[in-house]
Amino acid sequence: MRKELRCPLIQRGTETIGYGGNQEWFLGSFQRLAGCGSVTGSNIAAIYAEARPEMRALYQPEQGAHTYESYLKLMETMYGYMKPGFMGYPLIGRFAKDFKAYAADRGVILQSDSLFLPKEKNKALEFIFEGILNQHPVAFLILRHPARELREDNWHWVTITGFDEEEEKLIWSNCGEREEIDWNMLFDPGSKYYVGIVRFHQNEC
Repeated sequence: MRKELRCPLIQRGTETIGYGGNQEWFLGSFQRLAGCGSVTGSNIAAIYAEARPEMRALYQPEQGAHTYESYLKLMETMYGYMKPGFMGYPLIGRFAKDFKAYAADRGVILQSDSLFLPKEKNKALEFIFEGILNQHPVAFLILRHPARELREDNWHWVTITGFDEEEEKLIWSNCGEREEIDWNMLFDPGSKYYVGIVRFHQNEC
């Protein structure tokens, strides 16, 4: 099975510049350095707003939803909720709390589920698959991972948008790039890695 949510393809003029947002678009130097959490939050908000009418309030741009200008405005707003400290924004509990606050301020009540340091590959994949199959994008925090493929992605948030069971890969948005990642490398039991996973669902109470 292959499943991929519709991630916004961001346009600047006639050029496609991002599969989701890119922290390099921020104007502030510290935002560009540590704004990955707010980019992931923006991606989740935009995916929800497009896919679910009841969540449309999460992203209501004045201009086109996929324009660079509108998406940067969303990222700046999200940064106000997910402002990193001097150590960045490496906390899955805070990410969940801050995104739920952003959503609640727009009339959307959400609950969150999370996994931290999942050492069982199947448990982590089940958590991710369940989210994607139910149209919930997944926030993924790479605190530390020894894999060469992830050497530039430590202490970093990405947005999981899909998976491919046949290829054994996850699909994610990373700094505006669509990447397919070998999940056997990501959840290698022989590696000492530190990651966290967050997904949301609507409050049914």
